[in-house]
Amino acid sequence: MASEESFVVLVHHRGSIKRKTRSGVKFTDKDPLCIVVNPTTSYDDLVRSVLMKLGLEGAKRVKKFFYRIPVTILHDTVKYDCLTIGSDEDLQVVFLCRRQFPEVRTSDLLAKLIDVVSSSGGSNRNTTNVATAAGSSSRAAVASSSIPVYEPTVQLVASPSFAVDLNDGVGDERAR
Repeated sequence: MASEESFVVLVHHRGSIKRKTRSGVKFTDKDPLCIVVNPTTSYDDLVRSVLMKLGLEGAKRVKKFFYRIPVTILHDTVKYDCLTIGSDEDLQVVFLCRRQFPEVRTSDLLAKLIDVVSSSGGSNRNTTNVATAAGSSSRAAVASSSIPVYEPTVQLVASPSFAVDLNDGVGDERAR
């Protein structure tokens, strides 16, 4: 087999991993995607292809892939295990196994998809409050570039000579 030859990878995206005694590992998704890859395909290219084919760009992201890796072949039975794919180096294992086990015609991956919280493509774990425009509590203040303006949840007192409860709004002063 030529090293630059393309081949089909079945990408399961709704199923789970099932461990069986006869074949080792099986993916339970009944409707996998067909993705064509070659040895120059990067991990990011594979992620983009899967999300684009599913129409989930911006809504989901791939946390990781699980590869159904062939470990032994006896007569007509293939025994599989599961390998996590999360980088270009990990993806190269798929291509190496393809060359090592030419009897296995199709490679299987299970994509672990998770929701994208922010529009930047990553989970937004920022816990600060969005500032409001002109004191209104119903609309968020947004700069002209559509980037939200954030204000910290804790307001600090600048003077060490007295402490003021800024959240109360009364402005009571306590002497030291």
